[in-house]
Amino acid sequence: MSKFLIQIIFFVTIGILLGEGIVRIFQLSIDVPKMYKDENKLIRYEPNQSGNYINGDHQWVINKYGNYGYEPQSLDTMITVIGDSYISNVMNPPKCHQANFLSSLNSNFNFYPNSRDGASFIEFLEMKRSLNELNPVKHLFYVHHGDFIESIMELKNNPLTVQVSLESNEIRFAKLTSSKLKNVLYNFKLAYYLYRNFLIQNINKNVSTNNRNTKSENINYTAIQELLDFVIKYYQTDNIILVFSPDANQKVVDMTQNKGFEVWRLEAENYEKWQLENDSHWSCEGHKKAAEQVNNYLQNLRL
Repeated sequence: MSKFLIQIIFFVTIGILLGEGIVRIFQLSIDVPKMYKDENKLIRYEPNQSGNYINGDHQWVINKYGNYGYEPQSLDTMITVIGDSYISNVMNPPKCHQANFLSSLNSNFNFYPNSRDGASFIEFLEMKRSLNELNPVKHLFYVHHGDFIESIMELKNNPLTVQVSLESNEIRFAKLTSSKLKNVLYNFKLAYYLYRNFLIQNINKNVSTNNRNTKSENINYTAIQELLDFVIKYYQTDNIILVFSPDANQKVVDMTQNKGFEVWRLEAENYEKWQLENDSHWSCEGHKKAAEQVNNYLQNLRL
């Protein structure tokens, strides 16, 4: 009996080692940056990290400021680039990030990216508030009508992003889902691969960090109007530029403009050419086209 148990343990150990080797060699595991909650209750990334995206195609990078991708050379004469997964942009290499393209087109400013997958419009405002001490010239919010819907607890209750309850006028900050088990598994690629692809996938199969699939016919304009009233009352908005995606709902764009927001809507003759294959996120070419339009807009402002 003891010999049989030893054989089982031996083969299980060999299997684990082989599995660990296969996952590492073929880079099957998707690495996720380590996170924490800062003094403003916002979920942030620990600085100076890098990790594998999918199948070793490229690595994502967290810069010294704890943000995805491009690292500004200076914090002087700064413009922030704030958004959700479209700005985090882990599906493309760091050279294709929006802030990187903007910096290559415009040497008059330093572009500071700040993003989080699944972040809402309200979370963008909280990010902006946390950066006010850096005295940015402008804040670029890359938005879609889904970001406004995602901000309202009564419309789409999601504890994984910052939301406001329009009934109580209270902000609920995002829940950090990290755990001690996750931190331990992170160092073992096979275990983390199984954790990410089976356990978490089954638990979070109805949770998406991309809210841009929300169609226009599902929009509650009255609730968005109440949200904008709340925002105007409690947040400084005069130095924000809302950069709407080409597929954003025009009525929502108009509503924000009527509330005094500075607004720029991106244009695309064929928006699908901006997007990745089988994914609505922008490709490198899409980010480049967006940056070119935003840069033209900034130059016309003569900041």
